[in-house]
Amino acid sequence: MILTSREELEGCIYAAVRTIIPELANYKAPAEEAADALTLEAAINFLEGLGYPTTPSNLYNLAYYKRIPYRKVRRRLLFSRKELTVWVQNQIEDPAKRHREAAEAIAESANRK
Repeated sequence: MILTSREELEGCIYAAVRTIIPELANYKAPAEEAADALTLEAAINFLEGLGYPTTPSNLYNLAYYKRIPYRKVRRRLLFSRKELTVWVQNQIEDPAKRHREAAEAIAESANRK
């Protein structure tokens, strides 16, 4: 295509922009779920969003005693969103299960006597 005037160039640009804008409006950026690794600060925010408020020192202690899933890259702790979600699910106590376990412990204790 050969343009002969400024108006023709502006018209072509205008038409191209009008074509691309609806496509951009419907464009969805790749979900941030692709970035599964979380820093300590991001993990704290993520856990709070899951209903498990915590502090940096608490996370460091949990990692030190290997009670929470993590990876160490150089000197930094990294956490996986997926693994943290599963971990939080496992932290939820079921009162019925606790009562069952207590009843079983009492029954075992009574059988020993």
